Amino acid sequence: MGNMTRQIGLMLVLVGMMLPLGALGQDTDEILTMKRQQMEAVERKTPLEQTLRQLEETYDVNIFYKSRDIEDKFANKITQELPNIQVEIHLNLILEPLGLTYRKLTEDSFVVYQKEQLKKKITQQETITGQVTDGQTGETLPGVNILVKGTNIGASTNTEGEFSLDVPSLTDTLVVSFIGYETREVPVDGRTNLEISLLPEAVTGDELVVVGYGEQREISLIGSQSFIENTEELKVSSGSLTNSLAGRLSGVVGVQRSGLPGADASDIWIRGISTYGDSSPLILVDGIERPMNSLNPDDIESLTVLKDASATAVYGTRGANGVIIIETKEGQKGEPTINVDFFQGITELTQVPEMADGPTYMRLANEARTTRGQPALYTEEEMQMTENGTNPLIYPDVDWIDQIFNDFGQNRQFNAQVNGGAENTRYFVSLSYYNEKGLLVNNDTTDYSTNSDYSRYNLQSNVTLDVTPTTEAKLGVGGYLEDRQYPAVGVGGIFFQAMDASPVAYPVIYPGGLTPGRNPNGGERNPYVEATGRGYSDQFNSQLFSTLELTQELDMLVEGLSFKGLFGFDTYSENTINRSKRPDTYYIDPSDPYDVDGSYYYNLTYEGDNSLGYDPENEGNREYYLESSLRYSNDFGARHQVSGLFVYSQSDEQGAFAGNFTESIPHREQSVALRGTYSYDDRYFFEANFGYSGSENFAPENQFGFFPSAGVGWVISNEKFFEPLSGAIDFLKVRYSDGYVGASGDAGGRRFAYLTFVTGANGYTYGLNNQAGRDGLNISDYGVNVQWAESRKQDLGIELRTLDDQLSLTVDFFKERRDGIFLNRASIPNFIGLVSDPVGNVGVVENRGVDGQIQFNGRLGKDFSLGLQGQFTYNRDEIIENDQPPQPYPWMDRRGDNILAIYGYEAAGLFESQEEIDNHAQQFGTVLPGDIKYKDLNDDGVINAFDQKKIGRGDVPYLTLGAGIELGYKAFDMQAFFQGQFGAEDQIGFPDASSILPFSGGGGRGNLYAIATDRWTEENPDPDAFYPRLAYGDAENTNNFKNSSYWTRSLDFVRMKEMEVGYTLPLSITGNTTINTARIYFRGRNLLLLSDFDLWDPELNTSNGTSYPNTRVYAIGLDIQF
Repeated sequence: MGNMTRQIGLMLVLVGMMLPLGALGQDTDEILTMKRQQMEAVERKTPLEQTLRQLEETYDVNIFYKSRDIEDKFANKITQELPNIQVEIHLNLILEPLGLTYRKLTEDSFVVYQKEQLKKKITQQETITGQVTDGQTGETLPGVNILVKGTNIGASTNTEGEFSLDVPSLTDTLVVSFIGYETREVPVDGRTNLEISLLPEAVTGDELVVVGYGEQREISLIGSQSFIENTEELKVSSGSLTNSLAGRLSGVVGVQRSGLPGADASDIWIRGISTYGDSSPLILVDGIERPMNSLNPDDIESLTVLKDASATAVYGTRGANGVIIIETKEGQKGEPTINVDFFQGITELTQVPEMADGPTYMRLANEARTTRGQPALYTEEEMQMTENGTNPLIYPDVDWIDQIFNDFGQNRQFNAQVNGGAENTRYFVSLSYYNEKGLLVNNDTTDYSTNSDYSRYNLQSNVTLDVTPTTEAKLGVGGYLEDRQYPAVGVGGIFFQAMDASPVAYPVIYPGGLTPGRNPNGGERNPYVEATGRGYSDQFNSQLFSTLELTQELDMLVEGLSFKGLFGFDTYSENTINRSKRPDTYYIDPSDPYDVDGSYYYNLTYEGDNSLGYDPENEGNREYYLESSLRYSNDFGARHQVSGLFVYSQSDEQGAFAGNFTESIPHREQSVALRGTYSYDDRYFFEANFGYSGSENFAPENQFGFFPSAGVGWVISNEKFFEPLSGAIDFLKVRYSDGYVGASGDAGGRRFAYLTFVTGANGYTYGLNNQAGRDGLNISDYGVNVQWAESRKQDLGIELRTLDDQLSLTVDFFKERRDGIFLNRASIPNFIGLVSDPVGNVGVVENRGVDGQIQFNGRLGKDFSLGLQGQFTYNRDEIIENDQPPQPYPWMDRRGDNILAIYGYEAAGLFESQEEIDNHAQQFGTVLPGDIKYKDLNDDGVINAFDQKKIGRGDVPYLTLGAGIELGYKAFDMQAFFQGQFGAEDQIGFPDASSILPFSGGGGRGNLYAIATDRWTEENPDPDAFYPRLAYGDAENTNNFKNSSYWTRSLDFVRMKEMEVGYTLPLSITGNTTINTARIYFRGRNLLLLSDFDLWDPELNTSNGTSYPNTRVYAIGLDIQF
């Protein structure tokens, strides 16, 4: 006992709480010795059959046997004086002297037989046949999986539900499973023909669901939550987990801003945006705050989203933006199972900007100049030579987008998992590898790759140990290694240059590998060389997660009481090596292209450095987390259920490469959480939650915040008056919650906001010719008496199930008001003389909306299964207060607008005549017919800043939809998922308009979209043209290049996000191998996109198409279980 107690004590110290433990057990050898002595002390005078019957009554088990095996055998009489010991020990002591043994079928079933019979059965096989039917309808079930428990021997039922199977012994147990039905274990018990019935999976309300800091019965749930029931839905052909969430979970809004391998994670919000600051949800992996994008989806057991105050208040200052809880898989008791999954895919870009060719560019550039009285930029001869392809070194015609991209890339993933365990130990181990090669081109003349390349190796190991019958310990170790390689200048820089260089500027490359470039100061660089000839950047990241968890039941003190301790230690390291260079550039002057000998003359325009440099960068941190909790749950009588929770937690995070003293100080937080629940007769439910959190970022008197919440629930369908409707509605529940949650992210990223920070400045000069000077100091951040932002969340939810629980509907109406948001004090006038506006808790935002989901699962006849699901999230945020000073006109007041609103001029179409221009307010530069007309909102005769108003909502949707379908036909399965987003808007061409707004850069710079041919001209004065009258950017032609509603575009879209078709090989093929199941599948991603916006993928974070496009994936894979 001493060693065990010391080990348990050590674990408790590690999790931060000392707990006095009583005697937890006695040494096993002492127990056996005592039992044998006591058994030997009684007479053998009881028939064995009577003894076994008494054992069944004593231990509430079933014991099977053949009469001939036990006849004429007597056993020791069981007396009341024997201490309480395990049934297995009693059976061993009774049967062993009689030449008998037993086999455990289930937790409460045993078979007794002769030892010789066991040896015989090992070498023989028995054939059993049978049929599987639906336990409610009696219909036969085809495609049911039947396995001999603990082996890989199995079969599947035919179209009539019949099966035939060779088993090692008639004492074996069959595991019978089928999608949509409860898995059943059937003891053979000596039978050779079995009639097996399966019952559909029922929704009873007793299922446990994940909540903050634990689990709770689903029927008693009051908080608003959504979760993925089938984590197979997370297994998509992408390297980022967040790309599989948007639309699959009600309340989750997600936008994928880039398709760049290793940097393609979606931005995620819970019920939209409610603050100016960080709106990202809290991510918890196995109870500890950790990133989720690098997780292997195959390692995830459950994913739950907490949305309202009742669900998130226990997280105090971390819960205002919602919480996503992820639990990784744990081992299951039984023989080890090995699962291997591999897919290989090819990738292509979903939607790429279509650029104008060289002759079109030249013709439109001339039009932009000549229609405004300027000379043409290109001669007819130059345009003809370009169109004919004559002398492309002097008259090039280059599609730069086509030059920097390949047609296809590839991705692949390999997963291997082992799951199993013995009586007291269970384990889960997973290894995975993911690789994706992008579509950027490589230069074969270099000895390094400049394509985007992302590789990740994941490890997850979870071990569960039953230290004693009341003590459980878990150890989880996980992490990943990442290797990212990109071009040295960055992908964004490459895209910018592709949009900045015209198709007729210069060729892709000169003979001999010389780099074309005509700008001596290095501007307007060659996009192809930027992508392939500037070097590379290699980033290696590693992260280690470790978790130690100990759970101790304390029923010996108070029934239903338990203690849980959790300790986590994580480290992160990021090491980047930048190897870059800047090659020499040359240019053939079209006006004087040849040398004296008639060969091309290459003018050196920029003298660079042709050797790779070396620039390392390092980042990293370490973090520990400590949590200890007491939990209570108990029933009082048949109708009263009470539970309670007390949690203390603290965290400490410190950067490894601090840039200054302030950054070197660890980030520390402390928190206490309380929860109490009560339910009466599974009809009425009440819950109260409290979070009390603190951080060192605020002054001592403001460091801690208190955040309470409460909720009630009513299961109407359990009322007697509802019985007449019970045939139509299986379950009906309403719930309401109200409470407060803290928002630590609204501190604006500032450390120690109550302190004033002073930085060095140039000061001032004085004296003769200002030769004397004095250095000065500037206040960079003013210390202010601020505190946590606070969010009040209200939620009204309705849950309904019908059609024998096959159809379910959940709808939540929500409202949130966030007060005390960190903002700079815009109302302080400039004459006060402050260097910068101090911050304050002055922002107020309201966000309201509705989200929900509908789901159907059922069967269509014998062979078909059908699953349908739909989710929606709708929200509208509104600025209530932003400390904006009084505005001269109401449209300039941003209160009442949404946070991401876009501001500019309101367009009133295009001018149709000079007379209309003369009678309109003064605009910008020289205005001609076909130019954009702006509304003079204040009627002062001048278009200026006083006429700017809200002209767009921003690039985050206010309505997210998701729809999925799952079909099963015998051994075939198909899943498809569609995603839609509506309400997002953006300004095309701003802040950089060099490509999307034709010739806005002037000087022969800027590429041109092919859609530029759809423009207003005097010959075709189309008021609905995509572009107004073309203009060549200079001081006199700025009118059309202003932020205005003319350039606002809707980003609405619907896409087929995922599609998968699979076939499971029948056990008649795999049954004679070590394979339990094998499934081959085809998987596609982003296969279809429907949108009125067709310049680029509408999800991208770009106003001019300069982001790496999202990708379409076609993959084939194989999933095998041994």
